Amino acid sequence: MNFRILYLVFVLVFGYLLFFSWSQENKEKAAAIVAVEVDQFEGGATWGELVSISNGVVRLAVDVVSGSIVESRLLDYRKNKDVPNSSVRVFGYGDGFKFYHRSGLSSESVVYTLAESSKERVVLLSTNGFKKVIGFSGRSPHIVVVEDSFEGPGDAPSPLVYSSLFRTNGQPIDGGETFFDRNSFYGYAFNTSEDPYEGYRLGSIDEPIRYDEFGKWMGFTEKYFLTAILPSEDKTTLFAEPVNSSGLYRAGVLKESSNSNVSEIYIGPKIRSDLIKIAPDLELTIDMGWFWFLAQPLVVLLVFIQGFVHNWGWSIVVLTILIKLLFWPLSSKGFRSMAKMRALSPKLQELQSRHKNDRQKLAQEMMSFYQKEKINPAGGCLPMLAQFPVFIALFFALRETVELRHEPFVLWLGDLSAPDPFFVLPVVMAGMMYLTQKLNPQPPNMDPIQAQVMKAMPIMISVLFIWLPSGLVLYSVANAGISLVQQTYLYKQLGASLSE
Repeated sequence: MNFRILYLVFVLVFGYLLFFSWSQENKEKAAAIVAVEVDQFEGGATWGELVSISNGVVRLAVDVVSGSIVESRLLDYRKNKDVPNSSVRVFGYGDGFKFYHRSGLSSESVVYTLAESSKERVVLLSTNGFKKVIGFSGRSPHIVVVEDSFEGPGDAPSPLVYSSLFRTNGQPIDGGETFFDRNSFYGYAFNTSEDPYEGYRLGSIDEPIRYDEFGKWMGFTEKYFLTAILPSEDKTTLFAEPVNSSGLYRAGVLKESSNSNVSEIYIGPKIRSDLIKIAPDLELTIDMGWFWFLAQPLVVLLVFIQGFVHNWGWSIVVLTILIKLLFWPLSSKGFRSMAKMRALSPKLQELQSRHKNDRQKLAQEMMSFYQKEKINPAGGCLPMLAQFPVFIALFFALRETVELRHEPFVLWLGDLSAPDPFFVLPVVMAGMMYLTQKLNPQPPNMDPIQAQVMKAMPIMISVLFIWLPSGLVLYSVANAGISLVQQTYLYKQLGASLSE
């Protein structure tokens, strides 16, 4: 008997049995999820009797029959800055749009009746022993607590306990109206052991998504606001999948069968300091872009400055000044290189005139000239490129910072998250770029078409900035203005002519 062959057969059989068991378990879970249908409401029917509860920060509308939370309003955030009582809806419905939460201990439809209702709490009961209590948590006004329990004889007739977010595809119901608002990421997000943040746009979910985890969250994130089913200590399956062809998706948390379950749901703004306290990695739902590792400390510093300045616009200006001072040693090297190039531009122009019909000879003579004068043609660009990641990081951070939403700056700027209504900042930005171009030496061998494009660049940028939130443009104007002052000062110190 060859024991190696026997051992190999044993391993293969054992592996097959493990795989079979695993696949059967997944099939059962998938079947259980499929079984958690949301009856007639998924077919487009209207909600039934609604009851409202509120803690003064969040107001919920609960459908009595199904036990679904069908609307949530954030009372501290207006949809429209100029319209009182226009609170932002996160959950909501209308014009074919639906976003709601449902939980339960049974895959079968449970019909509830209202048993008790107070200002901050609602109790629902069914005739077959199910009970649902919806209220608010004491640790945060934005945390909703849903308690499901089975008080009938025997065990709850369910293979899995679920807490799910149902949503139709489309823009957030009370999202922004600008191009940049509507192109921010919105979709389901998962916190897993392999990746602390994994996001899926709704249209990209063609097949069921599954994660088996302990103590992890999932939710739906949009530009400024977040809905998240918070972690529990139990083993859970985080999932997302399309429900039907009409654009309805569901995602949530599944647990093993039980006679009781408590689900905590965060419904609120994406304020970094608050999210850190709510759950691990929850702050990653704030989209900080490619350079998030730079953006996060910059936001912390901005919030710290705001604690003293008490105006988000001036806080942006102060933060920009601090960044420019920090990079001054690097910036000064670039400005010195450009000042030297500017001082020697007459000689470079003479070379260009002498060899204007022989571009190869001109390139050779210019390289010899640079070596003789110890000039690095890229010396002015490299220090600027080193600062570029910080510029991009803060740009993305300001774009996603909910604290700037509806915050005024000065005079005509009543909302730093909205475009400048009178285009003042874009025009100022164009002027800053034009003056900066006048200071920077133009390479003598620059292509004429390229030179014309560079002259038109301030106008092109200012047109783009018309559509950007004014807080971002303010940062860009402050950055360009401080650079212009620094460069002008250094040119005067080095004796570089400013009259050309």
